[in-house]
Amino acid sequence: MKQINLQPDQFNVHGTTLPAIPMEVPEAGELADFIPDLKNNYVFSRDNLLVMINFLRSVWKEGATEGLQLIGPTGSGKTSLPEQVCARLGVPLISVTGHDRLEVDDLIYQTVATGGSTITLDGPLTVAMRAGVPFLLNEIDLLDPGTLTGLNDILERGFVLIKQTNELVKARKGFCFIVTSNTAGGGDETGLYVGTRVQNLAFRDRFQKLVVGYPDPEVERSILVGAFKIQDQVADSFVKVANMIRSAFEAGKGMDVTMSTRTLTRWVNLAVMYQEISKRGKTPVLYAVDLALANGTSPAVMISIHEMITQVFGVSDPSKAA
Repeated sequence: MKQINLQPDQFNVHGTTLPAIPMEVPEAGELADFIPDLKNNYVFSRDNLLVMINFLRSVWKEGATEGLQLIGPTGSGKTSLPEQVCARLGVPLISVTGHDRLEVDDLIYQTVATGGSTITLDGPLTVAMRAGVPFLLNEIDLLDPGTLTGLNDILERGFVLIKQTNELVKARKGFCFIVTSNTAGGGDETGLYVGTRVQNLAFRDRFQKLVVGYPDPEVERSILVGAFKIQDQVADSFVKVANMIRSAFEAGKGMDVTMSTRTLTRWVNLAVMYQEISKRGKTPVLYAVDLALANGTSPAVMISIHEMITQVFGVSDPSKAA
C-alpha cells in the first residue's frame, strides 16, 4: 500500500469540486497492465463518486469486511464508475463478466495442459486476492444463486481454498469485492432483463448497495459538449431523445431497446462523423441513430425512434417521403 493525496483536478465532477483527500491505495506491482484506461472526458456524479471513494478508502485502510453492489439499468455506468476511479488512482482492477454457466472454480483457478501434464493457475479472483487489488464481477444477477453462495467465505473471511493444490489463499490488504447487476437480487418484476435470477439473501446481505441511474441531463450534456464540441442546445436535443427512449423502454410501451449513455455518445459521434451524408439526401441524426441503435430493433421501434428525433430536432425523415 502507498499513501497518496487524491487531488480535485483528477476527477471531473459536474457542478462541483471535490476536496483533497488523503488515502492509502494498493501498489500496481506486476499488475500494472490491469490499470483501466483513463477516459479524460468522463464526468462523475458527485454522490456516486463519494460512495465509491469512501468504500475504497475504508477497505484499503481497515480491510474488506463487505462488498459494494452497483445496481442500475443497462449502460448506466455501473462498470465505468469503478474503472474510472481506479484509472485515476493508478490501481489495477481485475474484472470478469458473469453468465449463467460461470462456476466459483472458474474464478479461483484454471487447469492448463502443457507438456503432457497439467498445471494449476490462479483464476482472476485469486489473482486479485493475492495482489491486494479490487475485483469486479459484472452481471451477478445472471449467475446461478448457488454459485454466489460459494463466494460467501471470501466476502466474510477473506480467504479461498484452491482445491487442486489444497492451498489456502488469504486476501492481501487492498483486495475488495465489487459487483454490478441490473436488479437488486430479488428478481426482475419488470420483465426488462431476461435471464436474471433471484439471488441468495445471505449473499445479498454482504454488500453495500448503490443505485447507479442514468446521469442527470445536465451531466450528459456536459459529457457531449466536452467530447464533441457541439453547442449546448444541440447536446440538449440528443439528451432529450435519449430520455424519451428510456422512458418508453421502462414503461413497457413496445420499446424493446434503451439508450444508455454509452449508446448516446456513440450516436453523437456518428452524427458528427456523417454530417456530409446530408448531401446524399439523408438526415445525419437519423442515419447515425440507425447505426448506433435502431438497426438492431424491429421496424415499428425504428419508426418510433425516428419520430422522437424528428419531433425534437425538427428535421425531416427522408424514408417517409420515399
